[in-house]
Amino acid sequence: MSEPITATMRTERLEQVDAEAPDPLAKITLTPRAFAAVLATLALLVGLLLALLPVRVAGSDPASPASVTCGNTIGGVETDMVAGGLDSPDQPTVVAYVAMCERAIADRVLFSWPMFFLGGLVIIAMGVVRRDPVAGQDEAG
Repeated sequence: MSEPITATMRTERLEQVDAEAPDPLAKITLTPRAFAAVLATLALLVGLLLALLPVRVAGSDPASPASVTCGNTIGGVETDMVAGGLDSPDQPTVVAYVAMCERAIADRVLFSWPMFFLGGLVIIAMGVVRRDPVAGQDEAG
């Protein structure tokens, strides 16, 4: 059988904490409403940036890595821009790149637009919904 392990260090009594003292973290901590506002604003801005920034796909020559600019999520695929990004494209190459750009823009739309619209919706809802109930009224109505 093994012997029981006993503590060899002395224990010290901790100071009593005053329950009436203000919380030191309250100065730097966001309220849940402010945190939601920060997240909604961030989602709105990131969604807008993702919608406006141009989408790029890999170029046709693997020996010299380059990218072909397709357009953005608002304007869609710009065929002239795609053909200009390729060196000397033939018709099937341009068609393949336009299809690739459409898929890339569709993937970008899948993330950018919901972020933008949900962020805007939360900001509008936070402006419409009251923070505190009016005195004298119950919470339900």
